[in-house]
Amino acid sequence: MRTGKCGFTLIELMICTAILSILFTIASVSYGAIRSYWAVEETRTALYTGFFTAKNQAFMSGQSAVICPSSDGLNCLASPVWQHGWIIFLDSNKNREHDSGETAIYKQPALSNSIILISNQGRPRLVFQANGSNGGTNATFLLCSNNDPSRAKNIIISNNARIRTSAANQVVAEQVCI
Repeated sequence: MRTGKCGFTLIELMICTAILSILFTIASVSYGAIRSYWAVEETRTALYTGFFTAKNQAFMSGQSAVICPSSDGLNCLASPVWQHGWIIFLDSNKNREHDSGETAIYKQPALSNSIILISNQGRPRLVFQANGSNGGTNATFLLCSNNDPSRAKNIIISNNARIRTSAANQVVAEQVCI
């Protein structure tokens, strides 16, 4: 015989709470991984766009165009660390420094705190010639999220400004991307 009372017992509520907490934990971990993935992809796209912009501006203007890391949007950094942002400018006197009077083409603001972007030690800046080529040797950039070094990527730009992406060395990625 039914008494007409309806509701949940304490045990039923505890089980539902446990299931919901497990589901929220799984969802938050997945959301973090997705955010990390898209932050890396957004940075890769911004870097590609920077390379193409510098190459095209050099070709169209007949002058060298430089892309270099910059934390203030005015001066090039001597270090290979690019997550503080970068600048692109036309280098009329060919000294590879952004001097007053030289045309600033683009200023990339600082990247997300979780993103790490480092070029190889010998190439802290890239100079695109008027013919669209990039002098020197290939430049390699390590791009990763400090949340997930297992998905680190190398972005390689050749002398003729062709860009490719490859998986990064996991030993290096685990040292740098944490």
